[in-house]
Amino acid sequence: MQKNNYTPAKKKHFLLTVLTLLILVSCAVFTLYVYKHPDNAKALEDIRKADSGTGGPVSPPAVSNTGDKDGTDNENNTVNPGSSGSKSPASSELHGVWVSFFDYNEKGYTRESFTRQAETMFDTCKANNFSDVFVHVRMFADAMYNSKYFPWSRYSSGKIGKSPGFDPLSIMVAEAHKRGLKIHAWINPYRITKDTTSNSALAKSSYAYKWRNSKSPSLRRNVLNYDGRLYFNPSKTQVQKLIVNGVKEIVKNYDIDGIHFDDYFYPALGTEYRKNFDAKEYNTYVKKCKNNGTTPQGIVTWRRKNVSRLIKNVYSAVKNTNKKCVFGISPAGNMDNLYLNNNYYCDVKEWMQNPGYIDYICPQIYWSFEHPSCPYKKTLNTWTAVKRHKNVKLYAGLAAYRAGISAKEAKAIGDKGWAKSNTVLKRQVKYAQDTGETSGFIFFDYSDLKRSSARKEINNAVKLFK
Repeated sequence: MQKNNYTPAKKKHFLLTVLTLLILVSCAVFTLYVYKHPDNAKALEDIRKADSGTGGPVSPPAVSNTGDKDGTDNENNTVNPGSSGSKSPASSELHGVWVSFFDYNEKGYTRESFTRQAETMFDTCKANNFSDVFVHVRMFADAMYNSKYFPWSRYSSGKIGKSPGFDPLSIMVAEAHKRGLKIHAWINPYRITKDTTSNSALAKSSYAYKWRNSKSPSLRRNVLNYDGRLYFNPSKTQVQKLIVNGVKEIVKNYDIDGIHFDDYFYPALGTEYRKNFDAKEYNTYVKKCKNNGTTPQGIVTWRRKNVSRLIKNVYSAVKNTNKKCVFGISPAGNMDNLYLNNNYYCDVKEWMQNPGYIDYICPQIYWSFEHPSCPYKKTLNTWTAVKRHKNVKLYAGLAAYRAGISAKEAKAIGDKGWAKSNTVLKRQVKYAQDTGETSGFIFFDYSDLKRSSARKEINNAVKLFK
């Protein structure tokens, strides 16, 4: 019995020894291979963290798909990320709504009626899971607040320059914060009138009126008449000072969370762009350069620098007044158009890549995935591909006003994709989130949150908000 028991035990110990040696050799070979290949080591660590619950899920490799034949499935593929280098935490994703002057009553308000409107607006925004409101406070060189630089807006009292007897912005700040909403003061810096050049559209107390009717030829040049509208001259020092002072006034006097500019900078100047608008000031600049023995910049560069100078000065004014207040811009969505020789003159790449200009950029990407020249995916990818300073966030401006439109309406705007489903906005939000480069969304505009034909589309989109 002892002999028979002894032999199997000896064989068993021998087999265990051999097996242990094989395992040790295999582990040594595997370890040597892994640490000679850092990518494999990193992948192994990612998997370990994912399995142990100490790290996030392992991301799939980036996939690029340009099919979009039906506009429904392949928008979710992750694109090559941009160059900001980090994805914002989910908790910091901004969900904004623009409240335009179109949402105000042109006949004006009483304190009670405006308060009711503000309550309704912000209740609606909060109920739809939005976090920020971007309220129009200066549309046409006017003010929805008590200003020493700009006259009262007709959207506050019913008449330009007339006080409504209360402060609309003060009410909006209070009502927004009461609901936990952040509020941004939305400004059009250069635009004075929309469709007229008449003095009757200007308050006599305004800088626009005083400059336009000044005896000084130089001061009269602060206001330009172009294409049936009036604009402040972007090249004039007095104009830039007025705009900066107006921003500083808002940040100082109101508990706002941000200052916001949209896409109205230089107007489209056409083929005569070298000769019109502020070309007179450019020619004066060229003469001065020649007299000083310096080489003048071209008119396109000169105009872009006029805008960038204003943006930089506004940023400084905001931060010097309230460091917590943010400043951002929502330019037109087609970046190629921003760099045309005769339009906008917005050097968005300069603003995005360097500190001291903006805290965020929010291009207005108002097209569906199937738009013939600016499809959503391609357009967003253009923006995510631009190198951004680590402190500059990228938001996507989305067209809530196109949600739920009919096939006829979609055809009329040359973008049939909007009529194909009620998930366009949802897919746009999802695609942007999947890039890892966008930090939020702003919907244009508030009135569409109430529009019955848009409800399903918007509901589907806001469910994805993080």
